[in-house]
Amino acid sequence: MRKFLALLRAGLKSNFGLSVLRHRLLRQKRDLWMVPLVGLALVSLAPVMYYYFRLLKSVHNLLAPLGQQAALLTFGLLAGQLLILIFGLFYVISAFYFSKDLDVLIPLPVRPFQVMLSKFAVILANEYLSVSLIVLPVLISFGVLGGRGPGYWLEAALVYLLLPVIPLALVSVLVLVLMRFVNLGRRKDALIIVGSLFLVVLTMMLQFWVNRSSRLEPDSAALVRFFSSPDSLLQKVGSSFPPSVWATKALTGGLSAAGLAQFLLYAGVSLLLLIGMAAGAEALFYRGLVGLAETSARSRGLTGAEISRRISSGRRPIRALFQREWRLMNRTPIFLLNGTLTVIIIPVMMLVMAKAGSKDSDLTSLFRMLSSRNVLLSVLVSAGFMILCGSLNGTASSALSREGSQFWISKVIPVSPRDQVAAKFLHSYLIASLGIAAASAVIFGQLKIRPVNVVPALGLALAATFILTAAGLAIDLARPLLDWINPQRAIKQNLNVLIAFLVDLGFLALLGFACRLLSRLGLAADSILALLGLVLACLAVSSWYLLGRFAEKRYPAIEI
Repeated sequence: MRKFLALLRAGLKSNFGLSVLRHRLLRQKRDLWMVPLVGLALVSLAPVMYYYFRLLKSVHNLLAPLGQQAALLTFGLLAGQLLILIFGLFYVISAFYFSKDLDVLIPLPVRPFQVMLSKFAVILANEYLSVSLIVLPVLISFGVLGGRGPGYWLEAALVYLLLPVIPLALVSVLVLVLMRFVNLGRRKDALIIVGSLFLVVLTMMLQFWVNRSSRLEPDSAALVRFFSSPDSLLQKVGSSFPPSVWATKALTGGLSAAGLAQFLLYAGVSLLLLIGMAAGAEALFYRGLVGLAETSARSRGLTGAEISRRISSGRRPIRALFQREWRLMNRTPIFLLNGTLTVIIIPVMMLVMAKAGSKDSDLTSLFRMLSSRNVLLSVLVSAGFMILCGSLNGTASSALSREGSQFWISKVIPVSPRDQVAAKFLHSYLIASLGIAAASAVIFGQLKIRPVNVVPALGLALAATFILTAAGLAIDLARPLLDWINPQRAIKQNLNVLIAFLVDLGFLALLGFACRLLSRLGLAADSILALLGLVLACLAVSSWYLLGRFAEKRYPAIEI
């Protein structure tokens, strides 16, 4: 137990780096500019959370007369667990098999399950932060609006602590099996990517099948039977992942026998999965690591001499550096899956939701009604969806950090910082454009939004994403994280990615407030969209110019 706690303590210190941050801020008086920036990012998050709480209140008040308000709780818990289940796959692979500290940990006199559980605990700590903005408001709203007593808040805290355990343990077992069989040969990285994508597709197909098989028939008798039971809606919502139903019934049941039984089921399954994961670690963990370092050594980035030779041979510097960014992303499975797949997964989830119901699903009908009755709102919602799909991937805000200790190459090659940042920008914007294209396909093809609304939304999304990509690059340029030992930390556990995420949400909230104000002033929808497009275009040009100036100033000052 003492060895495990020592591993856990070292992993948490390495993961969060609070001691290093405290030393840089308080002792060295460096990065002091981060304090007001983080404060500003948190302030920008306030309007988003305000509207989120208002939405939760409206849904609760809508469901309460039907006795179905527990479905709100199920939806929040299910959303958090499904996000962990899908994205946790990449974090688990990175932490278990691509950490640079494995060379130090493996020779230590500790059991494989102790190493794996310590890394699992670090991932848990990160997931608590990742899903907090989604799940905690739901738990708080349900407790406050329902007038719940102290027993609810105690159980809510315990349910939240157990929330990531089941999905992450399931993912960990799958990863142990996956890495045991794909970690071989020169094509190891390609096999890891293909295997990961297969697991994601399998999860999506299972979700689609469950939703299709459990949909409600539209006859009146079925509707009467459905709403006669207070648990019918929560059962339907949580049918795709039963642990969310167990947690909901534990919270609604409180300290009663039924509530405690559901909580014991929820906690018991979590414990059994942890035990199974530990047993699997003893049998498979170190076997999956065999040959990992040797095969990884063959996949290397371009050296400074190679880049200089290519540049001197006549290839345009920005083009050569763009290809370097592309190869760096593709040769590291964690970077590729976290960057590229993230921009696809949200549109795919929206497509599954739209396809899961009847032929003309509620989601499709809602978008059609929105498009026909309020053109401005339809365009803005579509543009916001495209921007979210394009921007929330962390590619731009980790562009320099992903180079890690190899950043010295960027310092010595004979290419100006402006051109280097331009290549990183083009690569990040290409990834973002892929997300916008996927979102546009879902909006136009499945949700049946009219082209007259999709086209202006696409233009607004491209301009806004241009600005947000430049902002993300500027944030990472200001404080790149280059001393990571785990590639996951460069993109998942990078504070720059979180700051950029908050900036994105604040920027979208600011645009929403501006459009609402213009609408109240009596401007027509076409005028508002034209003015918004003009402002975004001017900001895009300005952001490109300022990014280049900032790169020229910051590159010489970055320490390796």
